[in-house]
Amino acid sequence: MDLNQFSDKQRAVLKQFREELKDCQLPDSEDAYLIRWLIARDFDLARAGKMLRNSLDWRRKYKIDTLLDDFKPPEVLAKYFPAGFVGRDKFLNPLWVVRYGRTDMKGILRSTKKRDYVMKVIHLVESSIWLVKSNPEKYKRSSDAIVQSTIIFDMEGFSMQHITNKQAMESAVKLVQIYEANYPEYLHRVFVINAPTIFSIGFSMIKPFLNERTRNKIQIHGHDAQQWKAAILAEVNAEELPVAYGGTLIDSDGNPNCATMVNMGGEVPKSYYFAGKPDSTNKKSLTVSSGSKEQLEFPVAQVGSVLKWDFHSEEGDITFAIYRKKEGEMIPVIFYDRVDCDMSTEEGEIRCDENGVYVVEFDNNFSYLRSKKICFPGRHPSTKSWVIDDIHSGHDCVVNWYHFYKAKQI
Repeated sequence: MDLNQFSDKQRAVLKQFREELKDCQLPDSEDAYLIRWLIARDFDLARAGKMLRNSLDWRRKYKIDTLLDDFKPPEVLAKYFPAGFVGRDKFLNPLWVVRYGRTDMKGILRSTKKRDYVMKVIHLVESSIWLVKSNPEKYKRSSDAIVQSTIIFDMEGFSMQHITNKQAMESAVKLVQIYEANYPEYLHRVFVINAPTIFSIGFSMIKPFLNERTRNKIQIHGHDAQQWKAAILAEVNAEELPVAYGGTLIDSDGNPNCATMVNMGGEVPKSYYFAGKPDSTNKKSLTVSSGSKEQLEFPVAQVGSVLKWDFHSEEGDITFAIYRKKEGEMIPVIFYDRVDCDMSTEEGEIRCDENGVYVVEFDNNFSYLRSKKICFPGRHPSTKSWVIDDIHSGHDCVVNWYHFYKAKQI
């Protein structure tokens, strides 16, 4: 798809759209990038502008612009999440294969956090965009062409386990929501193949989150290989497609699945699993009631201090954020995010580039039934109130937030 397909009226709207976004720092300044948002909102300037600005906030929150350099996926995802690039379709879009049916989602989500799994998929999306933009000759792409992708979802091996696993379905829904909000018109075609009858149950859970334009790009095929191979070959040249999917592409060792490009998934060894629930022995705790939140305030006097956190939940995930108070406003330092800290300890740190009051927030508003018990290392034995445990290393001051104590909250 390129800009030559649009009317003069639509081009005029695009020009106006660019003018209205002059205050934004865009990740891509090309017209082809901006036109995505207009298409997604039927060339309604106000709605398209709101959608794009929300997406820019999302990119800042999750540092998407540096994701390709910064994100290091856990080993279990590199070895057992079978998704990758194999070639191009006839429109010179990147061609992915995702062997979702062979993915041990239960094992993966017992071995890594949902956040890492979601970021792995986003990393693939960003990699696809980078592939096209960094190889314009290979993908025969002009600056007016919209970057899209074709994906083959192989559901061979798909079972009720994929549907009944709560974390797997939550992750799938979250990924669909992220795509719809942040990658409009990114898909050219989706081929779902080897879909068993029960796939319809899982798809019915996802379908309400897909917009109509996306739904119309999805073709679902059962186990009739002759049928789905013909459908794929109508849009993908044989030399760009693994033999296993009807093409002529093979690995150097003759493997028809091209496993060096897309691994085969399979059962995750239990050696990767988290080592059970985190131990709460000798730890302090903070209860966050259902439908509520708790905030802990920590004054930081020394610029360059490091604020660390180390906590887990006994009952489920929690939304976690850190803010800095400034003139009555709460400035996000760590943007709010749901962390599955019931599976393993949530750890991290930030450098405090400004002094002032930092606010650690645990938000359980999304849970209407369950309170969450947050556990963390006990306070310093000599303290009876709020303190800062100063540990100097060179010019740095480490402030361990879990050494703060306030009797009415803990």
